[in-house]
Amino acid sequence: MFVSLRKYHDHLRSVVTGQFLRFAVVGASNTALDFLAYLALTRGLPWWHAHLVAAATASFCLAAASSFLLNNFWTFGHDAAGWHRRAPKFFAVAVGGLAWNAAILQMLIAAGMHDILAKLLATAVVMIWNFTLQKTWTFRS
Repeated sequence: MFVSLRKYHDHLRSVVTGQFLRFAVVGASNTALDFLAYLALTRGLPWWHAHLVAAATASFCLAAASSFLLNNFWTFGHDAAGWHRRAPKFFAVAVGGLAWNAAILQMLIAAGMHDILAKLLATAVVMIWNFTLQKTWTFRS
C-alpha cells in the first residue's frame, strides 16, 4: 500500500508541476499580450493615453479571453465539453482580478508611480489571485 501511495503522490506532483509550468507559460504570454495592447493603446492613441485605467481594462480583457482558451485546452487539458460551465467561473475570477488590477493601478498612479511600474506591480498581485482561484475552482478536476 505504501508503494502505491508513493506512486500516486509522485504522479500527482508531476501532473501539478506540469500544469503549473503550462499556467506560467500561458500567464507570461498573456501578460505580454496585455502589456503590448496597453502600450499600443496608451502610446499610439491620444484618447487612451488620457484614460490609463480604461486602457488597462481593455488590454486585460483581451488577455483574459486568450488566457481562458489556452488554459482550458492546453494547461488543464479539457476539451470543448463543459467549457460553458468553466467559462463563467474563469471570467468571474478574471473580473475579480480586473477589479484588483484597476484599483491597485489607480492607487499607485495616484501616489505618483510611473504607470508602467504600477502596471507591473498590479500584475504581480493579480497573478497570485488568478492562479489560486483558477486552479482550485475553475479547472478543478
